[in-house]
Amino acid sequence: MKKINLPNIKPIFAKSKLRKIVPATFFLVAFVFFGLYFLPSGKPKLEYKILTPEYIMSSVYKVYGNEKLGFWVGKIILTNTGKASVYDVKLTYKIEGCTDWSEAPQAYPVINPGSTIVDLYYPILSNEITKLSASTPSNLRIKITYAEKPEGKTKEIDESKSINILGGHDFIFSSIPPEESVGNFYDIFSNYPLLAAWVTPTDPPLRGFSDLGNKLAGGAGASLSDEEALKSLAGIWQVSVNNAIEYKTEPAAFWTGKFSQFVKYPRDTIKDRAGTCLDTALFFASAASTQGLKSYVVLMPGHAFPLVQLPQSGQIIPVESTALNSKVSFEEAVNTGIETYNKAMAGPNVIVDVEKFQAAGIIPPELEELPSDILSSWGVYMEGGGYSQPPSGGSSGQPGSGQSKTSYSNPSPVWRVSYPSTWSIVPSGSEVDFYSPSRETEFIVTWGYGLTGSTARMAIEQYLLFPRGASATGETQMNLAGTAATKVSYSANISGTQYALYGYYFESQGYGFAILYDFPAGSGVAQNNCESILQSFTF
Repeated sequence: MKKINLPNIKPIFAKSKLRKIVPATFFLVAFVFFGLYFLPSGKPKLEYKILTPEYIMSSVYKVYGNEKLGFWVGKIILTNTGKASVYDVKLTYKIEGCTDWSEAPQAYPVINPGSTIVDLYYPILSNEITKLSASTPSNLRIKITYAEKPEGKTKEIDESKSINILGGHDFIFSSIPPEESVGNFYDIFSNYPLLAAWVTPTDPPLRGFSDLGNKLAGGAGASLSDEEALKSLAGIWQVSVNNAIEYKTEPAAFWTGKFSQFVKYPRDTIKDRAGTCLDTALFFASAASTQGLKSYVVLMPGHAFPLVQLPQSGQIIPVESTALNSKVSFEEAVNTGIETYNKAMAGPNVIVDVEKFQAAGIIPPELEELPSDILSSWGVYMEGGGYSQPPSGGSSGQPGSGQSKTSYSNPSPVWRVSYPSTWSIVPSGSEVDFYSPSRETEFIVTWGYGLTGSTARMAIEQYLLFPRGASATGETQMNLAGTAATKVSYSANISGTQYALYGYYFESQGYGFAILYDFPAGSGVAQNNCESILQSFTF
């Protein structure tokens, strides 16, 4: 092979100015290349900030586990301020004395330099915390594990922040931190939807009290017409006056939103014969709800009062519940309520839509079970010093519900109802049917494991109702036995007779439930019998 001679390159290179520059540049580039691929790079650096509300309200413990409601108990803001990524980041939480460590940690495969993640904690709390009678300190524990290299050694951060769990009656009007609040009415009362958890239409003592009012009104079927609704409300008001339930002036600091306030459940207002304007508003709204009427509570600066919606016209009836002090008639309480309503609408206000918020999951806690004769023990009277105990499980003021009742308890899933003793019952697998003596009216409870309320509805409509000519005529959201439910009304012509049907769809204990009842359209007695059974349904 012929040798190639390059005689001119060396002299040219020797004389060039690049002679000194090229070697230096070469080594600089080589060093950078080597540093990027072979030498250790910069390290990650995790910085974090932990935020918690100052208080947890034990009375609304159910809302904290519902992500849709947005009432988180812990917020972590994690930022990687380092020069390299951090890997396999996991976060677990625990409220000391209340929860175990969260079973499924929040996981983030990688956080790149300059990136931030925000993680929220929605704990599933036990109803045991509702037994607290005063504010109890605790700690939110947080563990952060991560690795500085893929599949590298795990590092851990264990941090805690103090938190207070309020007693079962305590309410905080606002959860907005002082540094974020502008101090206006709406910031001060940002927690107002949570007051829906104090409206307790299924609570037996309240239902018994309201039924006394309904009986005093002559057995009004409140949900049938505006006239009957007004009669029922007037009866409840009069029983409240007869039993000397009064408005008790709240402390000056009550409406500041800065401190926890003791709010009574309606049963407590009945027992104590007294309550603040908020207590009496919640009491009367709850009492109206026991009769199937839609109710609201209005908050305005320094005051609260209830609204009730009439079933036919949809007209709103404002009631000045503090007028109980004056022992005025229901008509006078409404006239004063109209004046209060006009003042409220002319300024800042918020309205607690009880049905809407309870359907969303803001529902009452489990209250202590009381003896069936508790109203008698409390000395509650209907009128003239004569006590009348309504039959358990139903509305004593409704036509046909004065008859004796029989209870049925289902073994699994566990639920219970009371029904007229003259009716027949046919349990069959995952369905229980109740029939009136004529069998023209029936009440059905059916369920399926692993179903949701929506899938239960779909099955009932597609395989039972629609093939038989039924058509849906209305739909609303409601609370049934402490559970959010969808109520659907239907109509159908069966063998030449027009029938009204109602379906209630919900889920509990891992089962999807459907409750159905039907009766000849226009039969108020049959409808009230079915509604009485429905009101007695409980888990």
